[in-house]
Amino acid sequence: MAIDKGCFSIFNFLLLLTILSGCDTGAESGDIAKFFDSNPDSTISFDGIDSITAVTDSTATINWTHVSGASSYSIFSVSGSDLTFIGQTLAPTATYSLIGLTPSTSKTYRVRMMDSAGDNDGNTNDVVITLNAAPSAPTGITMTAPAASPGFYDTPTFSIAGLKSGNTIKLYTDASCTSEVGSVVSSGTTASITSSSLADGTFNFYATATGINTSECSTSTTSYIKNTCPPGYISVPSRAAVNAPNNFCVMKYEAKNDGSGNAVSTDTGSPWVSISQISAKTQCNDLNALNGVTSKYDLISNPEWMAIARNVENVPSNWTNGGAGDGCLRRGNVGGTNTCTGGDSGYDGNDPESGTGRNALASLTLDNGEVIWDLSGNVFEFTDWTLGGSLSTDMAQANKPSQGGTAVADWIEFTAVDTFSVLSPAESILPDNPSFNTAEGMGSYKAGTGGGAGLRGGAWYNGSSAGAFALLLGNSSMDSYTSIGFRCVYRP
Repeated sequence: MAIDKGCFSIFNFLLLLTILSGCDTGAESGDIAKFFDSNPDSTISFDGIDSITAVTDSTATINWTHVSGASSYSIFSVSGSDLTFIGQTLAPTATYSLIGLTPSTSKTYRVRMMDSAGDNDGNTNDVVITLNAAPSAPTGITMTAPAASPGFYDTPTFSIAGLKSGNTIKLYTDASCTSEVGSVVSSGTTASITSSSLADGTFNFYATATGINTSECSTSTTSYIKNTCPPGYISVPSRAAVNAPNNFCVMKYEAKNDGSGNAVSTDTGSPWVSISQISAKTQCNDLNALNGVTSKYDLISNPEWMAIARNVENVPSNWTNGGAGDGCLRRGNVGGTNTCTGGDSGYDGNDPESGTGRNALASLTLDNGEVIWDLSGNVFEFTDWTLGGSLSTDMAQANKPSQGGTAVADWIEFTAVDTFSVLSPAESILPDNPSFNTAEGMGSYKAGTGGGAGLRGGAWYNGSSAGAFALLLGNSSMDSYTSIGFRCVYRP
């Protein structure tokens, strides 16, 4: 079809109409290319393509610099001396997106300018675009959080390797890659994906990569066992800073006697008291045989107690003024004395309290949303000082220079404690913020020479000395009183 320049305005209008509507104007691709190739009469200088960007396995973007006086730009594919019309943009647009291309292929492109007089330039600045290969299946899947399986994380996080930037990476829990649990757009050769919430059970994870095309399901996989805590127990995140490197379960309530001599965690009944530390540990250990497991149940250790205490210390809702460190940490049934800066963080209840309908000040929330009751107040609770270690004599007797070198016979603030050892380090006693004292509801510290059995939390009569961090070391492992109870843990 011969095209006269005097008919340009009609031709250009029909050409644009073709591009926008897909309608046939009679102007074929070859005719358009010949017209541009045979009429390079424009006096406007145009250099053609500047760059190619956003190349994927099936798309790319052509870029040029708009020149003054240009009316439109036409895009061609080039094969030898032949031009094939691809599309057109109106000035001042200076970019064009190619779609639906074939992965792993190369193709040459040229952009020509047409001015308002209907003249076009004659540049031959051809640029080759090489498409990426279609996405390959990811080559590596590694769980990054939690650090190990089994765990209590509902939403574990994985690192996916062997990727191309810009691909959408999807995570699945089946080998056919149909049960999607997460996705992310990669910005490099690796990407991090956090799974949506998982039920309890064992999962194997797989991944795909998608540009326009989607890879096969990965052969690389990793597994994760989402644990559940026993009835009446809650999950507690690990806290390596206090020597509690693994997630664990703890009784939500102080241990109760179920009437058959078994320790249970329920919201009804009175705490199991008048029991020694040795007997409390035995009661917790006996739960292993009762539940058909080995070395899972035990008396809570001091590191595990500290993992809970430091966790709740940093949860805003546990503070009387609604912000972590603002006011006073809630303390529960501690008696009438309250010297906290944040007002009523505790109360005077029964000696001890039991049953339902409790004052909410006796509950504390962990950062995973779990709730624990009577961590401070109500009754003291025995701990197993270390996992396989023992309490140091220096800490138990507290022969501290600041206290005149004699054993501490009364409650003191945590900031006054200055004797620490390998078995009794600062992180086994102090809050996350070491400046916190009774004024912030932490409780206080009392040593003594009675054996240092490690009683935590405080009782219904301890007032301001009770708190999540309260520590009494004046009793032996054989002592038993109506104000001392215990709490078991379950370690998966």
